[in-house]
Amino acid sequence: MARDRRVVNIIDIVVPVYRGAELVRRCVDSIFSASQRTAYEFIVVHDASPEPDLGRWLREQAEKRRITLVEQPARRGFAAAVNRALALHRDRDVVVLHGDAEVANDWLDRLVYHAASARDVGTVAPFASYGGVAGYPRSGVRNALPDGYTLASLDLVFRRANTGAAVVVPLTCGPCVYLRRECLNAVGVFDGGPLGSDYGVEQDFCLRAASAGFRHLLAADTYVRHHGETAFSLTEAQELSARAESALDKLYPHFPAQRAEFLRCDPARPFQRRVDLLRLAESPRQLLLFIAHAWGGGIPRHMTDLVAMSAERCEVLFLEPAAGDSVKLSWSKSDEGFSLFFATPGDMPSLTSLLRALGVTRIHFHHIHGLPRAVLDLPAGLGVAYDCTLHDYYAICPQYHLVTEDGRYCGEPDALGCAACLARRPAQWGMDISTWRGEFGRLLRGAERVIAPSRDVAQRIARYFPDIAAIVLPHPEVSLSTLPRVTRVMTLGNLSPEKGLRVVAACARDARNRAMPLSFKVLGSVTEPIAQWPEVPLSIHGQYAEDQLPALIQAERPDVIWFPAQVPETYSYTLSVALATKVPIVASALGAFPERLAGHPRSLIVPWNATAAQWNEALQKAGGEATRMRASASRVSVS
Repeated sequence: MARDRRVVNIIDIVVPVYRGAELVRRCVDSIFSASQRTAYEFIVVHDASPEPDLGRWLREQAEKRRITLVEQPARRGFAAAVNRALALHRDRDVVVLHGDAEVANDWLDRLVYHAASARDVGTVAPFASYGGVAGYPRSGVRNALPDGYTLASLDLVFRRANTGAAVVVPLTCGPCVYLRRECLNAVGVFDGGPLGSDYGVEQDFCLRAASAGFRHLLAADTYVRHHGETAFSLTEAQELSARAESALDKLYPHFPAQRAEFLRCDPARPFQRRVDLLRLAESPRQLLLFIAHAWGGGIPRHMTDLVAMSAERCEVLFLEPAAGDSVKLSWSKSDEGFSLFFATPGDMPSLTSLLRALGVTRIHFHHIHGLPRAVLDLPAGLGVAYDCTLHDYYAICPQYHLVTEDGRYCGEPDALGCAACLARRPAQWGMDISTWRGEFGRLLRGAERVIAPSRDVAQRIARYFPDIAAIVLPHPEVSLSTLPRVTRVMTLGNLSPEKGLRVVAACARDARNRAMPLSFKVLGSVTEPIAQWPEVPLSIHGQYAEDQLPALIQAERPDVIWFPAQVPETYSYTLSVALATKVPIVASALGAFPERLAGHPRSLIVPWNATAAQWNEALQKAGGEATRMRASASRVSVS
């Protein structure tokens, strides 16, 4: 459709507010601090806030004619507040901005530009730090501002990286949404009735608008900051969001497939990457490239430590193998979303050109497993110096660890022995042993530094490459603080809901959520699946023979044995075993437990219907003495 740059007169900026006085002040100040060519009227709808200071401050702003204030006599919610403002001027486009959002620069002019691009545009939304249709650096998470950036400076990066760019999305929502009046007149106002709450009213509006022939745009050149969840707690927000999604799926049967396709294609991704690339190219820090395999273990740990140590001076990119014959280039920082994939060998020239354009100044080889042979040519292609760290023996052994087929040290045979090994287990890149060592000998000789984490590694490499003097440099490590004392809680026997299975699962979740030093072990099996490590601090031993129970308890050395039964036990043989261990016991105040534990000096009886938090407090209390005794014994044995 041809672009139709309409003449836009006054825009209504509508901010519904309920609570969060400080954030509302920041929102208001950001609007007045951002200079626009577009004329606007700033309308705040005060939705009967429980914060008296917020109401007084808004009235002061209205008296100073900074804002048009609309006061709700009682709290009616987001949709009602927006709808009241929409009715004030029925000929104007509207921007709905959340009271905990902030804007910068000429944000409104850019939204107006996109809204005026075609007659069938219904709504426009920008990128946001949190919430909305697209986030940055990553969508779907609560992003902080990247280190070294303010809202204004990051928004300017968006404006330069994605100038004038927008992309069609299924709907818009979130902290900032531009609504065209033609769309409002055709579709009507926000309506939370079919959804059961205000959550999802923007999505519902957009889906109705799409049915009426309107499109929705993501303004890729605009970014706003959003704090989120000022009206609801995080848990309430998650529950309301899930309920709204379910209601939308029922109202619009085509929407689940549309949403899945949107998530799969992620049209925001190319614009996020453009911002990433511009930030990397303009970073004042030196840009390094670390090359490694995609396995876990010590190499990623070491690289992460190096990244942390050099954070003030360097930015680091990782290059590692990906699915098929591709490689993945990513930003080393966990809170960044940048990653690009290159098919090999065909895309290697493009990768080299990108790294050159970004200004990579140094390469560090950590490993080559799974990578194409062409990675060895990157230093020459970029014209930069490089280092090699010998995390294993990849330079001399295509099996990397000097290992036989049965997992033992090979003894480092002569070339004929290595050739025989390769005949059974071919090397990466299809090389014989002489070619392999010749290739890596050239790599090590060209390095500015060859680093070995121990003298043994350096000496073994020197047997094959006598002219290479590796620097022996142990891996830098952050010194460990005193390890936390964890109370080990054990249940005995096969665990079912009647025996307290769901109580145990709830307590493990509570311990994780509150970072409590508790670890749970089910010494037995379970009758239904429950979360385990690493999701929660809980593990399951599995079935055992009855006569093995005392030895298993001794081997596990619990601090507390726990009986969280939810029905009255008549006796409990496992309690008899627990009593014989002298380990503290926590049990339900139900059935035989109070009777059998009466007078037992190291037991606690807890109401059978206690909350997870109450159970965990009791478990921590009961296990405290045993934990302290274990820690004391450990100190004595060390000394």
